[in-house]
Amino acid sequence: MTTSRDAQAGFSHFEPSQMVEGAGLDMRWFCLRVAPKQEHVAIAHLRKVHQVEVFCPRLRFQKATRTGRRWYSEALFPSYLFGRFDYLTQHRAVQYCPGVSSIVHFGGKVIPVPKEAIEDLVAAIPEGVGEMITILPEVRPGQEVQVVEGAFAGLKAVVTRIMPARQRVAVLLEFLGRLSETEVAVGTVLPTARHPLEGVPEEAQRDRR
Repeated sequence: MTTSRDAQAGFSHFEPSQMVEGAGLDMRWFCLRVAPKQEHVAIAHLRKVHQVEVFCPRLRFQKATRTGRRWYSEALFPSYLFGRFDYLTQHRAVQYCPGVSSIVHFGGKVIPVPKEAIEDLVAAIPEGVGEMITILPEVRPGQEVQVVEGAFAGLKAVVTRIMPARQRVAVLLEFLGRLSETEVAVGTVLPTARHPLEGVPEEAQRDRR
């Protein structure tokens, strides 16, 4: 039974037992839970074998490593993706698809994802980049960074000043046992944060999503 609150939220609750065969395809979006790091396996099988429309937005970002800068990519919603299919005729194939752990449900009810929610997510991704959202590194005063290029490569430092007109930053680093302030090009440093959303307030993270 759908409550007024559910209706206001845009959810359509239903139980598989209430579906009627022969009523025609009812294509809806569902949230699928997948095994850790198995998004690519599930996506490949769902698209190629079962012809299921899949949406799995991804983040692409740079991180500082011991050997320099490196690009990483991961699912925006780790261990989850969205699939559009007719539940009555395809739920078993989707449920037992390699890489898929389950179709997200609450109690005994499967809850489709409102198409408006998917449309909003798609609209948030720049045109022409598929499902990939690239996050460019930003540095700010007081932030810990790692120098990834040049004579000081591998050293960690703290940003003291930013000089946009010169495309440089002043950093305070420990070198040969003493603290020194020096200027380096903006492009030679990267934040040491493990993830681009680390330290971002929850409200801002929701805005990014």
